[in-house]
Amino acid sequence: MEQSAPAQPKPSQAQRLNRAFGPVVAGLIIDFVDLATFGPIGRYLGLPIGAFAGYWMGRALGLERKPSLLCALAAGAYCMMPGTEMIPIATVVGALARYRESAPKPDAASSEPRGPS
Repeated sequence: MEQSAPAQPKPSQAQRLNRAFGPVVAGLIIDFVDLATFGPIGRYLGLPIGAFAGYWMGRALGLERKPSLLCALAAGAYCMMPGTEMIPIATVVGALARYRESAPKPDAASSEPRGPS
């Protein structure tokens, strides 16, 4: 008797949208927070607001709690740093993460040694 694996529940529309656009939108939010915390405001509000957006970005990327907290710390520090307001680093990171995730996985057939062509 063979047992089949239980069927995976179909993701909702909101889950699919968050998976597709969450990291990019979170990156945009972090970059807008960085822009909004320009100058002396960034020293006070950059860390808490950036950390909140960074945590959300980590969770949207599918990270566990601890790596998401590290992402939050990095985003908070990024929003506090002077001179980063016009550099969309967070948006690029979110897009690259999603792009890397969609890369084809090497399969066992491609790892076998090939003979002379």
